[in-house]
Amino acid sequence: MSAAWPKILKEARGPIRADKLEGAAAGMGDWGEATRQLHAQGLVPPDMLTGLTLFLLSSQPKDPARPQAIPGGSGGVAGGVWVRERFTIHQPLRADEPFVVRGASEGCHVHKERRYGTTSSSTFTLDGRQIADNLTTGLLSYKPEPGLADGIEGRSPEDLPAPAPDWRHAAANPSLEALKTLVEGERLGGYPVHVSLGLMEARDTKRPDNPIHSDPELAKRAGLSKPIAGGSHVLAFALEPILMRLGSQALLYGANFDIRWKSPVYADLVMVPSVRVEACSLDRVVFALEALLEEGAVAMQGRVTVPIGAADPA
Repeated sequence: MSAAWPKILKEARGPIRADKLEGAAAGMGDWGEATRQLHAQGLVPPDMLTGLTLFLLSSQPKDPARPQAIPGGSGGVAGGVWVRERFTIHQPLRADEPFVVRGASEGCHVHKERRYGTTSSSTFTLDGRQIADNLTTGLLSYKPEPGLADGIEGRSPEDLPAPAPDWRHAAANPSLEALKTLVEGERLGGYPVHVSLGLMEARDTKRPDNPIHSDPELAKRAGLSKPIAGGSHVLAFALEPILMRLGSQALLYGANFDIRWKSPVYADLVMVPSVRVEACSLDRVVFALEALLEEGAVAMQGRVTVPIGAADPA
């Protein structure tokens, strides 16, 4: 591996902008009661903690010599359109709570004439409380580059250690008893969601980090026919049925997520998020998530593991 990797990034400090959190609640429309409850409680919802990587990347100094393949994106470092995120939420983050995100660009690779980058990050409050660990792979350019050969610089996403569930905080989960009532095979969600441009604009706010999610013209410049819903936005609709069933804070105490985005959710499409309880044991509950587009394409798939024991059984 080249000595140039990993590339340590300039740390970023929060809190998250208030309008971003308001947008996360408003962007759920009629399908976000539990997300709005978290907003009313002054807590950052789980889907927004995928954005800690983007928060870090958008804070990096911009390289004026390097054109941005995705207008308004992350300035030439790994980011853009998420394709996979593995992350753990160790403890809740208050909406107004200062924090610091530290991380590194771990590598980049080319697959089927498209460029991808992988970024790792860890987030702590200023008093040292651990909030989240993220390992994010993003598509750097939505347009294929004809003739670009497959290859890897730095470390492959598959070779990097991924965040794992955190059993240390399971006992503090206010949804612990509700989690223990779940049974394997139970299904949640399964209802249609109209992902309108209005909802996407509400979530993106007047100051978007990546305007391909709300600006039709910039989306076209990036190679898209229409704006696409952000990965965390799609994830929010799939997590909402879990939060409605168990309680709004159920995923904020050691839960681990492995999410893959497979097809773009263009503005004004209908998506059906669904959840299946995949496994229940003495120490964990595992959920399988899926979001299908109305015509049948898979927009997102993933797995969420929620610890319900006091200690890592390993």
